[in-house]
Amino acid sequence: MSVKIAKKLGVSGSMLSAAKDVEASLAREEARSLENGLPEGHPLRNEAEKQKAMLGDLSGLPPGHPLLRAMQAAKERYEQQIQKDTEQKKTSVVRKAHRVDADVARREARRAEDERNERLNEAAGHINSGLAGALGEIKKLYKVMSDNEGILNIDPICRVKVGRLKRLLFAAERGLSESRLSKARA
Repeated sequence: MSVKIAKKLGVSGSMLSAAKDVEASLAREEARSLENGLPEGHPLRNEAEKQKAMLGDLSGLPPGHPLLRAMQAAKERYEQQIQKDTEQKKTSVVRKAHRVDADVARREARRAEDERNERLNEAAGHINSGLAGALGEIKKLYKVMSDNEGILNIDPICRVKVGRLKRLLFAAERGLSESRLSKARA
């Protein structure tokens, strides 16, 4: 600063040294806030301790130093995470659990199981009645074939087809009989 400008502005050396002292104290305060803004065990905090051991204080680092920038970014991320966690805690409301009577719970479970068994029995009944109808038709067809077997066995082609049909009906009857659904126990 030139002497002419200093005289015109009325700035003295003591004012400049006071400003320099204020700037240094602000730098120390900012460095301390950066250090304290990081959790214990953070790698940047460990690096800051090493720098402090060498320099005596982090305020001696020039503005924009990579360590200071990294510490500032880490501090902001840490604060954002803390804020996010507190917001989540606020949104998750803990409700008081209602005590459930054991007898009421057992009765409700039994009623639900009875309803399920009733629906199961009804569905099994419908399927089994359809199977019984199909089995009845197979037995009728088997009887009609046995009544007319003598006539049908005259032609060799019909004899082969009748034999194949008997095996098919026997297999179908066995398969349908084994496919009956059992009803649920009460």
